[in-house]
Amino acid sequence: MNERSPVAADRPRPGRAPAVGGLLTPAEAALIHCLRQYAAEVDPTSEPVLEGWAYPSPFHLLLDVGRLFTPAPLPPAVAPLLVTFCYTNAVQTIADQEDPALVYVEGFASCTVDSAVHHAPHAWATDGTHAIDPTWPADSGCTYLGIPFADPEMWPDPQYGDGILQQYASLLPILREGLPADAVADIGRALPHWVRRLRSNVVNLASG
Repeated sequence: MNERSPVAADRPRPGRAPAVGGLLTPAEAALIHCLRQYAAEVDPTSEPVLEGWAYPSPFHLLLDVGRLFTPAPLPPAVAPLLVTFCYTNAVQTIADQEDPALVYVEGFASCTVDSAVHHAPHAWATDGTHAIDPTWPADSGCTYLGIPFADPEMWPDPQYGDGILQQYASLLPILREGLPADAVADIGRALPHWVRRLRSNVVNLASG
């Protein structure tokens, strides 16, 4: 399995005004709202939600340690790649550029297709600030929230790999134990503190 089909948002298309002073753009707020809805729907009694685990779901994980990245056109040296292979596309782009500053990011993103906003699991590369996305067109109103994985040993294989958060073998240990602090690169824009407080409330509801 690779990138899942996007899920249509239940809101009108958000605007794309730039974030100011750490605030969220309407598109970023809509993406976070979507993740919070998914987190709230997690059944705390189901597998693999187990007592003592760090996170009940990848949605809780993203709301805790995820970072926001600014959409940007592809650099001239980066070619667009096939849709539906976002995980391998992101890693292959980093390998092709041979730039040690580029980092693999995985999480959720939104885009606009036929005037409808869609949210979906996604992966991209980053220079630390911008989403370098060889999979989705830059003019499709994209918004990016994901985890910048600092350790290349964790990244998918550039030809055959699936997402870190899409495979039980890599996801479940993260949900059980959490991510070490040095596993997440200190880049991108941290989510506002009120988002993390809301994430904590969702966890408390799920565990109580």
